Formats: sequence, C-alpha cells, structure tokens
Amino acid sequence: MIFTKNSLRTLAIAMSIVLAFSSCNKFQGDITVPAFIYIGSIDVVRQPHNAPSNEDGFYTSDIDVVELVCYFEGDAAETRLGVFELPCIVPVLRHGTMKYLTINPAVKQNGVSGTHIAYPFYQPIRLEEVPLIADDTTYLGTYDPGIDDYLLHTYYYPKGNQLQVLTECYFEPTSFATSLDSNVVWVTNDPEGACTGQGYGRIHIGERDSILTFGFTDSTEFDPGSARTLYMELEYQTDFPLYIHMLGFATTQGSTITSKSVMCINPKNRWNKMYINLGRTWSQFYYRTPISVYFQVVNEHGVEGDVLIDNIKVITTR
Repeated sequence: MIFTKNSLRTLAIAMSIVLAFSSCNKFQGDITVPAFIYIGSIDVVRQPHNAPSNEDGFYTSDIDVVELVCYFEGDAAETRLGVFELPCIVPVLRHGTMKYLTINPAVKQNGVSGTHIAYPFYQPIRLEEVPLIADDTTYLGTYDPGIDDYLLHTYYYPKGNQLQVLTECYFEPTSFATSLDSNVVWVTNDPEGACTGQGYGRIHIGERDSILTFGFTDSTEFDPGSARTLYMELEYQTDFPLYIHMLGFATTQGSTITSKSVMCINPKNRWNKMYINLGRTWSQFYYRTPISVYFQVVNEHGVEGDVLIDNIKVITTR
C-alpha cells in the first residue's frame, strides 16, 4: 500500500527518517527512495504448550518501544535499524526481501521513560522473509480495525531463560492465591473497575491512617543459582505515594533481618503497568534468600482514598 499524501503521514515519515538516519547505521548503496515497515503494537500471549501461567492477568504488558535489527542475504553482518517508539513507521534504504528482522521489545524500567530496557523475560520476535518495496509500506503483524496492526509475543518458556514465578496474584474469582495480607480486600465482581478480568485488590486508607503497610504473607525462598535478575510486575492505581520495600538478611554471615527501600510510586488515577527491578535492592542483601516484598502507603495530608492493585507477580529465572 502506498502512503497517501496527507500531512499527518508525511510528518510521521519525515520524523522516522530523521530518527533513523541520525541514530542508526545507514545501508550502503545508492538507493534514495526508502521502503517502509510499520509496527502498531505488541501483545504478550501464552505459548500453546507449557505456558508459564493459565491466568490471563499473567500476560498483561506495556511494550512501547522496540529495537529493530535486520539481516539481508549476502551481507557481512546484521544492521541495526534503530530504536523506535510504538506505533512506528521505519524507513529502510533497501529493497527486496530481508532474510530476517529481529524485534526486541523494550519496557520502562521502574516506570521511568528515560530507562527503557529490553525486558529480560521477553523473547525477541524474529520475522523471516520480510518484503520491502520502494515507497511502499510493509505492515507487520495482524490487522484489527479496532486495535491497529499488532504482533504477538511470548515470555521465555520452556526453553532457554526459563521463568520461575516466586509469587503471584490476579484477583480473579477462580484464583485461590492467599499470598497478600488482610489489608488487601479482594474485589471480584467489578470487571469495569478491574484492570483486567473480574477483580482487583483494594487497600482503603482512612483520614486517620498516616501509614498503612501491606504485603506478601510469606517470605520468598528459592535457589537463585547464578541468576541475579529479579522483577516484580504490578498494575496499580493509587491516591497516595506508594513505597516498595524489601526484607532480607543484612549481612553475608549473620541472621539479622532488615528492610531496604526499592522505590516510591507516585499517585496515578488510572491503571498503570510497571516493571520494577528488585535485583538492585536484592544485591544489597548479597543475593541471599529468603526475601520478602512489602508496601507502605503514606497519607501525608490526612485524607481518605484507595490503592488498587492487580496482576502482581515476582519472577526470576531458573
């Protein structure tokens, strides 16, 4: 399909060309008319066999940036096209067929836009034989009129960098997880209010509650092996600053339990997905286990409000 000459698309193409040429490797040759590839969005889904979880909430995602690397038959090496924010229109100064295109999904670590990372638990997407036609657009993935063009993506499992789910809670009527303490009230009949599915967790803070603490009831003990990667995925709304802490052994030899701060989440009045790096704080415990994660709500102004959470899990690798 040829691009129409409306101002919006022309602007998008111009911005993509400037971004690609200013930050990426340029193809060799005398081609001056680019071909284009388009990616709308990426959704994480379960694998057909041996999926990490049967819970739909496990697969919620917020992938908003991709790194693109391609290879053409006969080239000496791969070419890095660059890093692009979704949805993206990417110009390529080559025509013909890419042997393959590798798409590395990236997420905002700890919710900070300036710290996009290739999430260590997501597999790269590899597309074979991608056609490129001069002044034409190759739309990658599946088209849905209500969603745009989207690609499907998976966690690492069961081969390679295998997941180890240390704790999880999705607040569905069919779930039986009891890993969060009684300050978290399960709401299981509010699909319109939930992030996904039928329910969510609600923590109510009254005017007289200056600090309220909630968290997982059990310590997380596991054999980390050589793994040092530990993340918590969380979806939340909060009327208050929400502090995340970790409990663990403070020394390599002793048995003293201490608390260390992970981060503070700012108030947000809509559902937001966050990928929280627990590994940095875990390193302060010398990568020992057991560890435990807990939350504190700080009511600085003596007001009434709520914290809502959904689709929470702590994961590492085997």
